[in-house]
Amino acid sequence: MAAPVYLFTGFLDSGKTTLIKDTLNDAQFMEGVDRTLILCLEQGETEYEPAFLESHNAYVEYLDDAEDLTIQKIQELDTIYHPSQVFIEWNGTQAVTETVLSHMPGFWPLVQILSTVDATTFELYINAMRQMLFEQLRYSDTVIVNRCTEDTNGRMLRGNIKAINRSAQIFYEGNFGEPVTLKSGVLPFDVNADVIDIKDDDYGLWYMDAVDNPDKYEGKKIILRGMYAENIPGYKQTFVLGRRAMVCCAQDTSLCGITVTGVKIWQMKIGDWVEVEGQLKTVPVDDNGTKTVVLYATGIRRYTTPPADEYVYFS
Repeated sequence: MAAPVYLFTGFLDSGKTTLIKDTLNDAQFMEGVDRTLILCLEQGETEYEPAFLESHNAYVEYLDDAEDLTIQKIQELDTIYHPSQVFIEWNGTQAVTETVLSHMPGFWPLVQILSTVDATTFELYINAMRQMLFEQLRYSDTVIVNRCTEDTNGRMLRGNIKAINRSAQIFYEGNFGEPVTLKSGVLPFDVNADVIDIKDDDYGLWYMDAVDNPDKYEGKKIILRGMYAENIPGYKQTFVLGRRAMVCCAQDTSLCGITVTGVKIWQMKIGDWVEVEGQLKTVPVDDNGTKTVVLYATGIRRYTTPPADEYVYFS
């Protein structure tokens, strides 16, 4: 049976070991797991205590260098441990190798890359060691920013992480995984601007915020970019503008759409990419007080080149 591989990247003392130990303590994640093998390429202040490993039926192998993780070494370790899953704690000074990224054997498939970031040192690292940080985050599926306080600059963190890896999901935590609310928020746009200009990479965040907080956007002027996704039967000046979000793969997507009204839809066709400027208004959805936002357009234009990435993300 294949043992899924989870790769943990990040600088020394950014919280990789703590995250791995927290994962081993997660009963839901560990359900059905018989044995865990941890490959440790870097040792920080936090350790894997023998009693902890024994209680979780986990084993640690320490490797001196990323180049030691060869296919031959993987086969040897699989024969020795027969793991149900594998955690690889990567060295924060080394780039992720091709062996891990694309050459893992079928019995050890790489399923997820998680990266830890220390919010207290991130700005220093991004200014002084951007290339090294780039190597840690470029392939990540999930980035966990820890040691946040309410004064942490969430927009600075998100902007720099997204510049490295636009598709990564980002989570913000306080010390020891505690929840935290950032004063600055993490929305990459100003909801109080005269005109809110939603960039391509930020559509998903805006959409989720508008769904959850429609009253926040009542009367706001906005610019949205998306695809002419659907017609609305019976309406001659109204259509659904949207972007698609991947549910699990490119073949399984969900439309994140908003109703746009006041346009000449006969001059467009489904699949066109458009930029719409107008004013948002809330309208009732049902008798229970549920609302949604509708964009009353004041201007619209088509553009022939779709975004570099047509999908939306939610962090």
